[in-house]
Amino acid sequence: MDINRIVQGLSGGGALSGFAGGLAGSALVGAISGKKGKKMAKGALKVGALAAVGGLAYKAYQGYRQNQAADNSWQNISEQRFEAVTHNPEGSGSMLLLRAMIAAAASDGHMDNEEQGRVFDEAGKLNLSQDEKARLFDELQNPKSLQQIVAEVRNPETAIEVYAVSLIAIGDWRPEAHTYLRSLALALELPGELVESVHQQVAIARDEAIAA
Repeated sequence: MDINRIVQGLSGGGALSGFAGGLAGSALVGAISGKKGKKMAKGALKVGALAAVGGLAYKAYQGYRQNQAADNSWQNISEQRFEAVTHNPEGSGSMLLLRAMIAAAASDGHMDNEEQGRVFDEAGKLNLSQDEKARLFDELQNPKSLQQIVAEVRNPETAIEVYAVSLIAIGDWRPEAHTYLRSLALALELPGELVESVHQQVAIARDEAIAA
């Protein structure tokens, strides 16, 4: 399945159309005006929490696996392995996801002060060391490139979470987002059907959060 068609198709009145710019939850929700915007921000806030990304990515993976042939080359990944990405003792998985969110949000060439401040709010929940916080500040000023983010991905579950959190951070409604997400999916070597499943799960989580 063509990843370019998936990403572009979902933006035109599809599952993620109108996702308040796709800004990521408690880390990257920007200034959104109006009653509808506030409801979208509430949804983004719940979807975007790093602690929830593992569960969302696992659901997307399950949906993908259920629709694939028995000889699918992707291994059977447990839910615990997804959770381990954001809950490992060193915190390296969470740092990578924060980096991925920053890189995605900055892919259009701009991150405002509010977005940067909300990244620190999310980082504050992770009990990061002073060194890690300093490195995060540096990256807010000089976000890592897509290639640098991908180079840090060591396993399939992390690849899925990196794509999911990038999608939440950037949405898929702008041309820059189409390009970034397409390039990220290809660099991570994610099957097109899996990319589609991630988009679907993010849309479901967003709708549930808004309705709550």
